Amino acid sequence: MKHPTLDIGNIHLDLVWTLLIHLGTVLMILLALLLIAQILRSRRVPAATLGWLITIIFVPFVGIPLYMLIGERKLQARIRRISRIDMPKPAGRYDHELHYLLVSLGIPASSTGNQVRFHRDAEAAREDLWQRIEQASESIDIEVFIFRPDSIGRQLMKMLQQKLDEGVKVRLLVDDVGSFELTRWRLRDFLHKGGQVARFMPVVASPLRSRHNLRDHRKLVIVDGQWVWSGGRNLADEYLQPEEQTHWIDLSFSQSGGAVSVYQSVFESDWHFANQADPLVHVPVPPSSPSSEGRVQVLPSGPDVADDPIHAALLTACYSATKHIRIVTPYYIPDDGVQQALRLAALRGVRVELLLPERCDHRIADIARNRYLRELHDAGVRIWFLPERMVHAKLMIFDEDVALCGTANLDIRSLFLNFEVMSAFYSEAEVRWLIDWFDRWRMECKPHHPKSAGLMKEILEGLVLLLAYQL
Repeated sequence: MKHPTLDIGNIHLDLVWTLLIHLGTVLMILLALLLIAQILRSRRVPAATLGWLITIIFVPFVGIPLYMLIGERKLQARIRRISRIDMPKPAGRYDHELHYLLVSLGIPASSTGNQVRFHRDAEAAREDLWQRIEQASESIDIEVFIFRPDSIGRQLMKMLQQKLDEGVKVRLLVDDVGSFELTRWRLRDFLHKGGQVARFMPVVASPLRSRHNLRDHRKLVIVDGQWVWSGGRNLADEYLQPEEQTHWIDLSFSQSGGAVSVYQSVFESDWHFANQADPLVHVPVPPSSPSSEGRVQVLPSGPDVADDPIHAALLTACYSATKHIRIVTPYYIPDDGVQQALRLAALRGVRVELLLPERCDHRIADIARNRYLRELHDAGVRIWFLPERMVHAKLMIFDEDVALCGTANLDIRSLFLNFEVMSAFYSEAEVRWLIDWFDRWRMECKPHHPKSAGLMKEILEGLVLLLAYQL
């Protein structure tokens, strides 16, 4: 008679698997509890909070890694480090509601005596940029979302390499998603000559540490620490080739003066963050100008800032406006606060005008905006569509005493997720130029009168708006 034998090896293997499963379950529960606590502490709209909680609790194997990749909106560790940066603090006060608000949120005060030059078209923007780069004698710092190796990109890279040969220090900071075509192979000559390159939140190099939905949308070119080129334009053909060829309308500007020191501090912070270095940087503050003209206040906003200054500025300016609000944006997918502020402004008699491309470069964004445009139209907002051109400019003018211009679109991604930077222009000359620019393009627009939506269209719009944060 045979006696049964024990397979010790299989028993040990079963025990190991049981322990591993048990340990994995415990770790998953602990991680879920930590993330739930973090979500409840974060400032979010209730719907977003509830959505993340349901996903993590009921589908943890999907919800936990998804939240770790794209769930965080603020980089708290970086915010604490940035507080150690010696941010420029221009002297003086300015009696304006928006100025008071931004200073209270930690934004440096405005400075006067800034020399501002707006670019009427793409050719003016390119010529201004090329001229300043050619004149650089010490440093060129570039931070941009899209740097494409097309004809414009190749020409710019050739110029940068020439400046490296002349002994000029050149630093290039690009977003890893927006500038994915700018590979290390394409940068080999630039690097060989001593150029420095950093990629913002690289997707492949650090898949768990990066927050892939938080992208660097800032656009800066700073020359010798004395001059800055910024606005909506990236470094690619459609942004800097003649507009009659590209049918692409954008808005950019250059500045010299005290405002440049704030832009420089933003670049230094982003550069050191991308290189995972301690961002203890001193940016000297130039002496204040006795001039009352050229008053500019620089507004950085994004995951590296404790609050949402651009969003707060929009709400404050909308509720303070008494006569006229003019807005140009390529994409209109606002949060409820901005939508309500514009509606109420129109309902109380403020002339509100919104200028958009008839068709933008992202068809899904056109679908997402329809529900908001119907609501605005019903409230009395004048909606203008520019046909046969892509409007990529970002401009908000309130009455005739302040204008915001820079990199932020009027959508949820720019207002709450992207790293952005805007300039607030308070002086009459700058505001007047921007009003004239708005009126110039409005004359080529046609009024938009939204049609009522059917059941299927409303369902489609609702589904698209679920992705609004990622548009």
